Amino acid sequence: MRPKNNIKIYSQVVQDAYDSIPTLDWATDAISDGIAGRIEAVMKEKGINKKELAARTHRRPSDVTRWLGGGHNFTCRTIALIEQALGVPIIMIAK
Repeated sequence: MRPKNNIKIYSQVVQDAYDSIPTLDWATDAISDGIAGRIEAVMKEKGINKKELAARTHRRPSDVTRWLGGGHNFTCRTIALIEQALGVPIIMIAK
């Protein structure tokens, strides 16, 4: 779903580029941002910082920063790794 564009774009070139972004890309980014938001919420709830999550996942802190930055293309393996490290589900699969 394309986000509302509340910003006035004065350049037609920029407007055309914005308009040409496929709907699938907007949807993918929204899902990725939702996953990152859920991870951040669980981290906050459990008092876990980026450095601690990196240690728990045996990854670099820069990896955690990338995950939480939005727009990351999470793999199922990475989500499972994060879920194990946090001890809670990040994504719920409907049955």
